[in-house]
Amino acid sequence: MKEHNEDIFYLTDEQPEPVSGALLVAKPTVDDDCFGRSVILLIDHDKEGTMGLILNRPTTLMLNDAITLDRVLDDVRLYLGGPVNDNVMFYIHTLGSEIVPDSVEVLPGLYFAGDFEALKLYIECGGDVKGKVKFFAGYSGWVPGQLDDEIARYDWAVLDASDAERFVSDASNDLWQWAVEQLGKRYRLWNNWPIDPNVN
Repeated sequence: MKEHNEDIFYLTDEQPEPVSGALLVAKPTVDDDCFGRSVILLIDHDKEGTMGLILNRPTTLMLNDAITLDRVLDDVRLYLGGPVNDNVMFYIHTLGSEIVPDSVEVLPGLYFAGDFEALKLYIECGGDVKGKVKFFAGYSGWVPGQLDDEIARYDWAVLDASDAERFVSDASNDLWQWAVEQLGKRYRLWNNWPIDPNVN
């Protein structure tokens, strides 16, 4: 039984390198309020540190609560990207660098940041936002070596997955379950692990 538990929950698989565009999938026993059952898109990972955005942590705020727009967007939700600089807004999108200059492509068809005034003009002119742009308050950050240490102690599985439309959608409730499925058959028992193990 011990060997089975280690196989399922302790990620004895060698994990892929955490690179820009990869996903971090929290082990089900991570019970942190911010990172429990989180899926994090890595924006940057290098010798200077790591930056990522939690994709599946919606807040109660809408975009119009965060920025001033002439256009009312009461169906575009603000997400918590992480606990760092949560008073600063970040965004990912599928609009590309032609619409939002200076965007950084983090994986095929999915871009980070770019010229905010150009994005704002796109929104004000009636451009589609829902399903194309996702906004975040704050980000998740690690100092050099910190994320590698957390992966080594089995807090995260690393997933190479390219699904731009899924990552900008509001279908966040099942994103962790979807990511676990992508990890392979051995990890599917993660989905049976209760959110609160003390409640049967």
